[in-house]
Amino acid sequence: MRAALDGLAQLQRLLMSLHGVHAAPVGEFLVDRSYREKHAPFASPHEVLLVRENGEELQVGLFLDEEVLAQLSRAWSEPWTFERLAGFCAAAEGVSHFLYLAHRAGQGRQVSQLELEAQGELDKYLAVLLQLWATGRRSASPQLRRRLFDRGVLRPGLSGPERERYRLASALASACARAWEARYVLAGRLDALLRDARRLYRLSGGEKFSALAHGAVAWAA
Repeated sequence: MRAALDGLAQLQRLLMSLHGVHAAPVGEFLVDRSYREKHAPFASPHEVLLVRENGEELQVGLFLDEEVLAQLSRAWSEPWTFERLAGFCAAAEGVSHFLYLAHRAGQGRQVSQLELEAQGELDKYLAVLLQLWATGRRSASPQLRRRLFDRGVLRPGLSGPERERYRLASALASACARAWEARYVLAGRLDALLRDARRLYRLSGGEKFSALAHGAVAWAA
């Protein structure tokens, strides 16, 4: 468990550094399976951010199942097997949701479920991509992008609006990843990629969705 918590902390530091934000350690907000089953019985069995409003305060808990945590205990240099990728990406989405909610709450701004999901989809791509980049494998970005966005399967039991929201979030993140891949990743322009990622992170609503759909084309330098 110690190795998994260390991996979770490393993942949080990666995403905070990527977006230039800060938050309390997400490990302090982990909840167990019984809590998830009590408060969110129909949510994902692998990862879910639970949020409850108590007056002007938000009560937040993050659930990650044992399989997800087990993948976080792997060394970052280990091969990206299907199991590792699935577990790591589930954790990345959960941490992304936690950080994005904390960032918006700290600014006194609201966040829609679609914004939360779209940012989480993009963050899981970026979190894996940056590790591939650090080990000289940024050219694997197309395979990573297709694996994450073209082969995803929605879990059963979702309502119609939920399925539509998840599909749209994935499509927006996929479009942005494809544009950034062509403009920045394959060209080795890491600084430019990080600049656009941070700018997009701070957009809201229609402005954010338009930037995602077009890969922040208006910001290209």
